[in-house]
Amino acid sequence: MHRIRVAIAFMLAVALTGASAQESSELIDTYRRNFVRSSLGTKLELLKEASAYDGVDMGPLYDTAIQFVLSNASLLSTDALLRDISVLSVNMVRKYKYAPAAGHLWELFGIYKDALVRVPLLQTLAEVAVGNPAILKELNAFVDTQVSLAKSGVRIDQAVLDAAIYSLGRLGDSSSFPFLFAAYTASIGKAVTDRAGAAMASLKGDYAAFLAEVIRSSPPADKAAALEAGLRGGALPEERRGELAEVALSVGVSYQSPSSGDQGYILGMRTQAARELTARSWQKASPLAIKHFYDFQVQYNRGQVSKSNFLESIALLGAMGTAEAAQALALYLQLINTETEQGKSFDEQVTLAVVNNLGRLGDKAAFDYLLYIGYLQYPETVKKAARDALQKLRW
Repeated sequence: MHRIRVAIAFMLAVALTGASAQESSELIDTYRRNFVRSSLGTKLELLKEASAYDGVDMGPLYDTAIQFVLSNASLLSTDALLRDISVLSVNMVRKYKYAPAAGHLWELFGIYKDALVRVPLLQTLAEVAVGNPAILKELNAFVDTQVSLAKSGVRIDQAVLDAAIYSLGRLGDSSSFPFLFAAYTASIGKAVTDRAGAAMASLKGDYAAFLAEVIRSSPPADKAAALEAGLRGGALPEERRGELAEVALSVGVSYQSPSSGDQGYILGMRTQAARELTARSWQKASPLAIKHFYDFQVQYNRGQVSKSNFLESIALLGAMGTAEAAQALALYLQLINTETEQGKSFDEQVTLAVVNNLGRLGDKAAFDYLLYIGYLQYPETVKKAARDALQKLRW
């Protein structure tokens, strides 16, 4: 042990004063020879001391250590020193970004089920396995299996799954989209859901196109989840958010299902899409917004959607800025006026929403219907709103 420490001290002195490529190679070879010759405890000490400087890429040494662990795992897999060697070597491979060790790291992943080894190992693969199709395939399959187990009720290690998802996000390959989306929708836990959402947004490839295809072709729960994922934070550029919301509203307006559960998911998706389109004044969706409004009008009268849902459909028309949207709202105001004139009850909140959004649209097609409000038995709040809206009409 004393002789090894003297050799290490000498090698450190060489490294710290700068070494040529040949000297670096000789230094690494010396470390590797001493590692092979030493006892288990001394191996760990040698690896710790070799990690103390940055002058030479010591990745090959730590890859050698990992191969030693793989060769002796059948005999010493429960040995604490062997596990410590594993963890230290994994972390040093990440420090030096030593890509040739990626295959050995994945073999090590199969040996240790302990999160204390697996989590840093996955974090290391995120750095050293970029562009490695074999590792990517294995990680996709691992995430797929873990999600399936969790959905079937089997308890899994969420910290390990979280690290695997993180690794896929860093590797950034578009082949991971479906596996990460499955993790996102599996309701395993908030941490996993958030990590999967962030990982999908970081992949190379057309994330918006993937989500749009899910909305078009997947079951209602996945449709709603896909829109939610696309509208999370900065997952998509502004333009793509609007496009995705338009796809979602289009699918939602035409979707039919006898299942109340399915209808609930579709209602949620339509509502979220409408809010996004309203916020962006997405005029391209004007025909869809009109269909959405007419459909919600019928459902509201039947008690199938809430007043807040219906009010949001009115606000969506107001945000469209088109003559067609104004015409749809004006005709609805005509209906409200007719029923009020006949002595039927009206909803003041809905009426105000229609009047205010007609004012926002500013289309003169609403003139007669807004003017007529002043002659009917409306409260002053509605009459004042109508006068204000009339002032906003463009001629």
